[in-house]
Amino acid sequence: MKGSDQTKPLLTNREREVFGLLVQDKTTKQIVGQLFISEKTVRNHISNLL
Repeated sequence: MKGSDQTKPLLTNREREVFGLLVQDKTTKQIVGQLFISEKTVRNHISNLL
């Protein structure tokens, strides 16, 4: 996908997943368990969202 008219999405698919769980009032530990990623990775995604 080359071309100057291509724009990068604001959020990655995984960041969207994490965001969706956050708005459902899921805790970091619940997100870890549901997405099978580390707590540090979840915190990184949350940081990127902010």
